[in-house]
Amino acid sequence: MNGFGILKWLVFCVFLAFPAYSAVPTQVVSDTEIGKARTQYGELAARRLSALKELIETNQSRPERLKLNLVNDFFSKVTFTEDSVAWKKKDFWATPAEFLAKDKGDAEDFAIAKYFSLIALGVDEKKIYFSYVTSTRLKKSHIVLTYFRSPKSEPLVLDSLTDRILKASARSDLIPIYSFNGRDLNRGSQSTSKKDFASSMHQWSQMLNRMQKGIVK
Repeated sequence: MNGFGILKWLVFCVFLAFPAYSAVPTQVVSDTEIGKARTQYGELAARRLSALKELIETNQSRPERLKLNLVNDFFSKVTFTEDSVAWKKKDFWATPAEFLAKDKGDAEDFAIAKYFSLIALGVDEKKIYFSYVTSTRLKKSHIVLTYFRSPKSEPLVLDSLTDRILKASARSDLIPIYSFNGRDLNRGSQSTSKKDFASSMHQWSQMLNRMQKGIVK
């Protein structure tokens, strides 16, 4: 992939700072959330959350590429389900704990869970981005997680549509729209409407608020 191709995935326009509430939680799953999941969803839900907690605690020293594989493989077992079915809402961004407790979720939920898990494993937040894309396969907007080993490297794509982690150049079915992480957001010539952007920011802030408070819906 040439430099322009990489820029299509990341640097679309200008960087905008996230508000103060976007600070990344340092813990993906807490004991409080495990207890709430057990009460609300049953023992199997609590075990899923505990398994993620153990994965993070026991793989801190692993090579970074292996961490990507471990996290991607772990969440590939969750069932892809639209929000209207899983949460009875048009759009809902679940915390990692809610996602595992429910054991189902859509593309945003997969990306969010992988994002926070990788950060908890010690992967630099600056290397990981949520990337809104148009999926030519689905013929609609979609979200994936993109990982940059270095600022100039070709990104790897972690996608709920496949269990494989592939280079962006191998994903000709995805057309980048805009990307953001917990600190930055960049928008470009193909960016969505201001209304869609505001909706994403609202979902992000609400999800972080529940995560920081240990809420499990």
